[in-house]
Amino acid sequence: MAAQAAARLRAINYDALPLSDYNKRYIRAMLPAMEYYMKIFAHCLHRGIRAVALQPAAITLIDYGGGSGFLSILAKEAGFGQVIYIDLNPLSVETIEVLKRQTGAGPDVILQGDAGVLTDYCRAHKVSPHLLIATDLIEHVYDPASFFAALCTINRRMQLIFTTASSPFNPLTKRRLHRFMKDCESGEAVSPHYLARREAFIRRHYPHFSPEQTSLWSRCTRGLTYDDIRKAIDSGSLPLPADPHNTCDPETGNWAERILPLRAYRAFLDPHDYTLSVGKGFYNTRRSLLPFSLICRFLNLLIRYSGPAGLWLSPFIVLWCKPPKENRLE
Repeated sequence: MAAQAAARLRAINYDALPLSDYNKRYIRAMLPAMEYYMKIFAHCLHRGIRAVALQPAAITLIDYGGGSGFLSILAKEAGFGQVIYIDLNPLSVETIEVLKRQTGAGPDVILQGDAGVLTDYCRAHKVSPHLLIATDLIEHVYDPASFFAALCTINRRMQLIFTTASSPFNPLTKRRLHRFMKDCESGEAVSPHYLARREAFIRRHYPHFSPEQTSLWSRCTRGLTYDDIRKAIDSGSLPLPADPHNTCDPETGNWAERILPLRAYRAFLDPHDYTLSVGKGFYNTRRSLLPFSLICRFLNLLIRYSGPAGLWLSPFIVLWCKPPKENRLE
């Protein structure tokens, strides 16, 4: 089904649709590897079905941070009973609305907002979702503790599945992402870069600071939003970044592919009695050059049959957050 869905989505003339330039560029970048992305989505859906232990038609799914909505489209074509799509970006919401009309498949409910909006909707409409899936999202969430707290109140039986390429295992991935974070902080990835933004904010709001004080606070508030920078300075509490690389956009709080150890995710889940299991990802084997395709097939075999050691080769990981055992559907 993933391959068929990928073929149908590739056949759409996205340039002819009333989509934002941002989303057209985003989809254009996905198209060459569309089958790979659909396989990832299908992998998450299959894992979710096994975890929930219900037939797809009986499952209410949350497609969280759904982006262009391809996961929602695949889920409906796979027979999921109710699919609720939510994304913070209004341009993404516009995209899935257009694609739903174009394809005739898509989420039953489309929401724009954050976890609070989702919580309010489920409470107001008495919806108890069984499963939440979010791909390439958790590494960008500014405050994961509050994020998980909100999700875990929606339904104490809900299974949570996240994929992230920000793996704490794969050394090549870590090196690449660390380089990207460095460029976000003081290099070429974004302009103006994050350090410059914090410096400008501190100079504007604390003009009495000396250049040395401004520099010190700018460096030590890496990973904080403007509001939290202000709170730290007003309290006189000089923060110490917990990681030498992780950084976020100080305006939005969007982390630059944040890499967290598994113990951090477990600490976010422990107050809600959720447990964490980690699954291995796989490489895209559809390559234009045969040698690369063969290498990826070989790596996928190694990952599959090498037990936990395969995590060190995996291009992404799957975080499966399980509800308290006494609350799970059996």
